[in-house]
Amino acid sequence: MKLRLIFFVFFFVYRRSTVIGQATVDLKQNEENPTAAPVIPDGTPEGQLSLVERLETMEKAFRAIVSALSNQSNDLFAPIKEILVQDPSVRSFLSSASFLPNVTTTPVNGTDKYVTIESSKQATKEILQQGKNMVDTLKGVVKCSLAHLVDINNIDDLNSRLNGSSLTAVLTSKESVEINWPMPSAECLKFSTGVWIRVYQSGDQHKWPAETLLTVPQKCVKKSSKTLYSIVLSPPSISATGKKDPCNFHLTKSLTQCRSYVVQVIPNYQSLRGKTLRTEIVVPPKISEDPSMKSLLTAVANGDLWKLNWKDNSGCEPQMTSLNLKIFQDGFVDSLRQNVSTIKIPRSCLRQHANDDNLFTMVLPANQQTCPIDWKPLDKCRKYRLEMSSQYTDTWNGPSTSLEILAKGHEVANNSLDSNEIWRCQRKYFYCEYNGCWPSDHSYVCNGQNHCRNGRDEQYCDPVCKVGFKCGRQCIPNELVCNGNFDCLDGSDEDYTCSYDNMCQQFTNSSGNFSSLIIPKPAYEISSDRMSDIVRKTAVLISVEPNHQIWLTFEKCVTSENKHFVKIYDGPYSTSPLLLSRSGSLSPFSVRSSSNELYVEFPSYYDVTYGITAVYSSINATSEPFIPGCGGYIKGEGLISAPNYSANTDITDCFWFLETKKSEDTIVLSNSDFLSYQRMKSISTTARTYDSDEYDSWQIYDGWSTKGLVLYDGEAKDQRRAVAYSISNKMMVHFTSPGIRVQTPFSWTVSRISTPQCNHTFDGSNGIIKSPNYPLVYSHLSDCRWNIDVKPGLKIRLLFGFFETQDQADFLYVYDGPTVYSKLLFEKSGVVTTPFEITSTSNQVFIRFITDANTALPGFLIIYSTV
Repeated sequence: MKLRLIFFVFFFVYRRSTVIGQATVDLKQNEENPTAAPVIPDGTPEGQLSLVERLETMEKAFRAIVSALSNQSNDLFAPIKEILVQDPSVRSFLSSASFLPNVTTTPVNGTDKYVTIESSKQATKEILQQGKNMVDTLKGVVKCSLAHLVDINNIDDLNSRLNGSSLTAVLTSKESVEINWPMPSAECLKFSTGVWIRVYQSGDQHKWPAETLLTVPQKCVKKSSKTLYSIVLSPPSISATGKKDPCNFHLTKSLTQCRSYVVQVIPNYQSLRGKTLRTEIVVPPKISEDPSMKSLLTAVANGDLWKLNWKDNSGCEPQMTSLNLKIFQDGFVDSLRQNVSTIKIPRSCLRQHANDDNLFTMVLPANQQTCPIDWKPLDKCRKYRLEMSSQYTDTWNGPSTSLEILAKGHEVANNSLDSNEIWRCQRKYFYCEYNGCWPSDHSYVCNGQNHCRNGRDEQYCDPVCKVGFKCGRQCIPNELVCNGNFDCLDGSDEDYTCSYDNMCQQFTNSSGNFSSLIIPKPAYEISSDRMSDIVRKTAVLISVEPNHQIWLTFEKCVTSENKHFVKIYDGPYSTSPLLLSRSGSLSPFSVRSSSNELYVEFPSYYDVTYGITAVYSSINATSEPFIPGCGGYIKGEGLISAPNYSANTDITDCFWFLETKKSEDTIVLSNSDFLSYQRMKSISTTARTYDSDEYDSWQIYDGWSTKGLVLYDGEAKDQRRAVAYSISNKMMVHFTSPGIRVQTPFSWTVSRISTPQCNHTFDGSNGIIKSPNYPLVYSHLSDCRWNIDVKPGLKIRLLFGFFETQDQADFLYVYDGPTVYSKLLFEKSGVVTTPFEITSTSNQVFIRFITDANTALPGFLIIYSTV
């Protein structure tokens, strides 16, 4: 029995020294590898439960061993007791844990100290309780140090799931580091004896000596909130003067600008380490807040080549190791919608400018031997959003800079269009210098004898042509198709569909216009049926501000029918939904986008009778879908026709947006059938018996909003007229589908008035105002204005001596104030009995006389005076 007990005692001492030694090794390894955590056999719940049971078993075994030792008075156990008291940690435990049944005093070798151990079998309850408390303390310390590995009941659920992100570290304005971290639970706080803190440069943990580990006692830790604790590490102290504060801790080394540092906090539970908390901080450069110091990015993508210029103004350029580039197709930053390419460009691949150390240049694609970058050429005529940032360490990137670009095509016509002889002959023929035009399948082609210059007729001769592009009797490799050169004798390998030949433009203004480009005329004569083949595809991307839509109107559209199409895509590229596809000779038409971008493809010819001319403008976004014929945009002159609402029940509201090309011009909206319509209604016995008619469906506003001044309201009988005139240079026409869908032809003609010279000002106490050419007839399409401004306190009296204008078409307006937005005093057209008077309420009057392009009459005569 005694031998068995001795075996247990030695086993305990051996395991104790082994655990202490292993803890020392673990702490050293943790310093070298901050993220290392104690290893347990199994991370599953069963493994966690097993660890708890092992702790309980260890506690019971420890109690049994101590009890057994206390009951032995044999000298055989004296060496064992001496070993126990020699161990500082065990000696401390035995000195305070006075729960052994007998008390003895054992000297400590080499010292004058003694360890008192009770050996009396009459242990009191108080002594036993002290022993229990010490065992509970040991148990709590172990549990708190393992809180991150095992589910322990006395650990708060919220704080038991700690990770490295729970630690935060910030640089203060005084170059100190403020560190904040959470305690696993309030229960563990009573076991905490402080923390170990270490700060070292990222990637250099093996280069920093062990003394960089700071031991911070619990009394020096500041409680910043209910669950957070903090400490501030000051910059390294140069010299210590006066009394030193024991809780004033300093960084062991100065932090360098543009470097990244790791901050570690390791909880200390009575010499047992908790989980290492880890975060990183970056020491920013001391640079100006001037926006011009922001890093700059420029890029040009032309054809298959892409040139990047990057200026790193961060102040950390010497530490830059690479550039990180993200490429978003069509400008979408949302990676779920589009493919995103991420490229890392090593610094060795960048060319640094001789006169500017911060400026770097990169041309892609690069030499794969010297700079292996996985690079995919950009789609021509496609928009991309670039995000570029400098990388300085493995974990630290500088701020990113973004840029939108349009990858351009070939902007200069190549020799396949302007200098080749294929245009001399009709389609599927080729020009042979010695024999004129031959068909491409002529027997002389690929017959083994040269008949044309340079033996062109004996090239690419493969009669089988299993793999390749067949043109006549030739068979060219597929890679030569659409390569920019005519390899087939008849030129059929290069045509309008070849994307390399695209020419691209991008418009970002809120309004604008574009047209087909003029292709240089070939140097040789042109066969009549090849004229429309001398064409290049042109692409236009229109991008306006967010929350807006685009109205696009084609004023001219003439293409080779069923061969060259105008295509409009509802989005930023040809992969977007197709809105319309048209070819041939077409009347003006409009389309509207559903977003703030439109992509348009159309042909450009050398013959100016072909091609397109288009205008566009942005409007506030609406949720209504686009329906062809329902609404549009007209800049200048045009025609508005009622949509086919009787056949399309989806048509409810249509809006047309009108605008003059010159800001000082006036819009005229006229219906030539109005007067005859009015006469027909007054005499016809078969007129419609319901109240609603075609004129009820229209409202006209000045400006592009329903909040603008109403110029015409079909529902108000007194406002119906043959002509509506704008006040500004914009007008909006609103059509509402009538309740009874009986389609009748109806249209408005859009024209303009440009008479800026017909403006007059009067400031005298009296004067005469008359229509142009009075008493002769006034001119057509005129907009004349008179401003009368007399002394304050006076009023203006207008005496009309004559008034005769075209009824419901040519109007005179008198406003009680200085502008057309003042109160309207008088509005009249037709013949009015004179004389009559009008008196203002102020010292200013504004008079406007406006006429259309139809009947002209003498007009009016006004004599004004002050009252």
